[in-house]
Amino acid sequence: MIEGYEEYKKAGEIAASVMKDVLKLIKPGVKINEIVEFVEREILKRGGNIAFPCNLSVNEIAAHDTARIDDDRKLKEGDLVKIDLGVHVNGYIADMAKSIIVGKGNKEKELLIKASEEALDEAINKIKPGVKSNEIGKVIEETIRSYGFKPIVNLTGHFLSRYNLHTNKVLFNIYTRHYFEIKEGDVIAIEPFATNGYGKVIDEAEALIYKFLKRKPTRNIYARKLLDYIERRYPHLPFCERWLKDIMPKINLYSALRELINIGSIYAYNILREKDRGVVSQAEHTVIVKKDGCEIITSI
Repeated sequence: MIEGYEEYKKAGEIAASVMKDVLKLIKPGVKINEIVEFVEREILKRGGNIAFPCNLSVNEIAAHDTARIDDDRKLKEGDLVKIDLGVHVNGYIADMAKSIIVGKGNKEKELLIKASEEALDEAINKIKPGVKSNEIGKVIEETIRSYGFKPIVNLTGHFLSRYNLHTNKVLFNIYTRHYFEIKEGDVIAIEPFATNGYGKVIDEAEALIYKFLKRKPTRNIYARKLLDYIERRYPHLPFCERWLKDIMPKINLYSALRELINIGSIYAYNILREKDRGVVSQAEHTVIVKKDGCEIITSI
């Protein structure tokens, strides 16, 4: 029996049910903060815990975007939206993502979504013990390129363990010379990204999501107070500035976050944008590798 199997299953069921419902909210004029807060609220309501702040990334933004404090951004007709959500039960994580067009899209955006979804399906069909990791990357890359698009070379799938969203093993979305063998019991978040742009993401200046690294001394009284809170509430998994808004006034919060980044107490996940501002689609499921294949725990 795989460690945490029942918890992984429950986390996956909650993730899938929340995703199914949030997709119905994706309409022109809806505020981004309403969507991400719905996701996070429903995860808790349905018996799970939030594994990371709900990501909602639009068009050329590929990942790590979420609602800011007092965010007034709204979805627009034709936007391609990526919703990436994570649930954990007792530390065992299910991670999934879907892409959807707001209102009416166009043929290219529809094909872009189909490319990442089919790449995900092909990768899942190939997963079993003994398969080389670069064979999975190859089928993802070939599927996306068959649609006339590019995989994003510096975004990867990732292996999961208890309270660990990204272990030291990743699953590239392209063919590489280096590889390892997939093993029974591996828990993997497979997530192809497709784009009509350059095929690479770069950091935007802004970060809204963070992760605790280690405790380090600081003379900044607000930074010390914030660090105490973060270490107590979010010792293992990512958090966002929205979750800290009641700790102190915004001006002090932002200066405290900068101080904690500068001294190396927290890590900032910069918003990721496609290098040439190409539109990006994403599809993701979490799977558990079994004797003869794998089980999708986040299937809707």
